Amino acid sequence: MRKGFLPAILIFTAAAVYPQGGELLEFKHRKDDSCSYISTVREEVFINGQLHHQSEIINRISSTVMNVTGDGEGIITASYMTTENSFMNGSGRHLSWGEESSSTFARKRNGQLTISDSLFMPTVRNVPVFPERRVRQGETWQADGKEVHDLRTAFGMKKPLIIPFTADYKYIRNDISQGKRLCVIEVGYEFYYENSRTSIAGGSTLAASSGYSKQTLWWDNSKGILDHYTEDFSIRIADIYGNIYEFSGESSAEITEFNRLNNEDTVRELQATVERMRIPDVSVKKGEKGLTISIENIQFEPDSSVLKESEKRKIDRIAEIISGYTNDILVTGHCADRGTPAARQKLSEERAESVAEYLEASGVRDKMHIFTQGKGASEPAASNATEEGRRRNRRVEIILVE
Repeated sequence: MRKGFLPAILIFTAAAVYPQGGELLEFKHRKDDSCSYISTVREEVFINGQLHHQSEIINRISSTVMNVTGDGEGIITASYMTTENSFMNGSGRHLSWGEESSSTFARKRNGQLTISDSLFMPTVRNVPVFPERRVRQGETWQADGKEVHDLRTAFGMKKPLIIPFTADYKYIRNDISQGKRLCVIEVGYEFYYENSRTSIAGGSTLAASSGYSKQTLWWDNSKGILDHYTEDFSIRIADIYGNIYEFSGESSAEITEFNRLNNEDTVRELQATVERMRIPDVSVKKGEKGLTISIENIQFEPDSSVLKESEKRKIDRIAEIISGYTNDILVTGHCADRGTPAARQKLSEERAESVAEYLEASGVRDKMHIFTQGKGASEPAASNATEEGRRRNRRVEIILVE
């Protein structure tokens, strides 16, 4: 249910700090600035008072300031990837690349969004919104925001359910974390919605929704970005049949800095490095999700996902190349068109996982920043009619995600 607290994922640079007169918490967008976050939501789901299941939802959020208007408003494009029950679920596997969506919207200097009500993401809007004045430690203010719920599947609502609220803010203190001076801000709000008889007659089974959120934001005012946050939340939904659904838990997020790599100059640079290091069957290209390093004819033990030693040496050298970058990594497995579709899909997932495990063991990234995805034989690089084509299609791609 809760796809994470996803408000302050955007790039901006705050105005100057005024120690004697408080902080001017004002957004200053810069064209082409970008960043990404990893958000983790852990919740318990109750139906009519009985625990139904526990859920973990991972969100990867990235955004880019596409343009800045004359009054400092930023035009932002954001992409979201959501995957559920895929991490720390007993399997030990890496995060699977899940559902994708995107949004484009504008943010004013004080933090207010202008965004279409037809979009399902982000799920919390206008948090934070800052006063148009300097704020001292201990000061409070209020600002209006919106909760956005996706109830298409569960309650037959074709559009997002948007519930307004008024949030209470308090500037608590400053912390020093890893050499960064962070403003600690507490945010809390409650919300309530009751469905109309007209909406119920139109096919929705939702009767009412209510809940609360208590958040602590660590705001990096020198950069103008949200460094990290924590949240406790509870959402209660009633349907027209008298059933009560409760979602309670906690969420948190951290910023992931990354370089913009998906360009021709970086492709040429990394391809030259691959050739200089004499890594066979490896090529570099621009991809839809980011710069892509493709390992063709990757060798595993027969009918398995166990890497051969020769391939481990390749990955060691690739790890050396990408160790200087901080982007999240997506490992995608591909197969030749042999066997059943189900078998190909399973094998491609397992082989992607095998490479991800080896990259994690090499220290390039930790488990929270490596995703996996299997494509089966759905995206061939060459024709499967020849052995040479099938050799190219047996590949794993390591993508530096943007």
